[in-house]
Amino acid sequence: MSSPEKPEPSNPLPASMRTRKPWPMWPIGLAIILFIGVYTWVNLEYRKEGQAFEPFQAMVDRKNAIVEKNFYDWYSIKTSRAENAVSIDSPALATSRAYERVLDEVIPEQLKYYLAGRPVLVPGFVKTECQDTLTPGQPLAIRFHVPAPLAQSDLLNILSFYKEGDLYILATLFVEKMEDFDARLLEGELVPASFSIPTDPIAAETVNVRFLNEDRLAEWQIKNLAPSKAIVEEDEEESQTP
Repeated sequence: MSSPEKPEPSNPLPASMRTRKPWPMWPIGLAIILFIGVYTWVNLEYRKEGQAFEPFQAMVDRKNAIVEKNFYDWYSIKTSRAENAVSIDSPALATSRAYERVLDEVIPEQLKYYLAGRPVLVPGFVKTECQDTLTPGQPLAIRFHVPAPLAQSDLLNILSFYKEGDLYILATLFVEKMEDFDARLLEGELVPASFSIPTDPIAAETVNVRFLNEDRLAEWQIKNLAPSKAIVEEDEEESQTP
């Protein structure tokens, strides 16, 4: 029995194409090497000096700038620990009362919008002391009494916000939620923790202060000794108006 013959293709390739050798790869490799060399030279020759543009960092910086002075004219005042223990010669007379939800009931809605998340406030009763006068440009000293381990911890901080005679001070913990906080830091003898609050933008003659911790609000007033010395930033649109 004979095997069937293989059918001829309907469109056979020309003999020249069937015998043609493939293109050599070395020209392609040489072209790639030349391109990389030229690109590297141009990049090094015309690269701008200075730090490279970082889109994520630029976004973070822009967000921080918005927080510094947002669209509702609230100032976020960068508060720091006082280098040394402060003396308060003439403390302001404060009143305090308990709140079940102090953040929800006391903080203005405009300010809530610009808080970077929900801050974790220091629990328990916090005795607070503050000078009853200030001068713009000179830091305002404030101290409050907390257990010694917490007073020495970097987790303790305060957030300060100011607008048109209202100063909000929040005693906070640098944790995402209270469950992350070591409760042992709340044990021990009460000692003062001192902080320094910049007063540059405070132009009101009388400042109403509200100090918040987890479930209490303390309030007092401060007299501004030199309102004209305040440095109030103008909005960008206003500064460009002729």
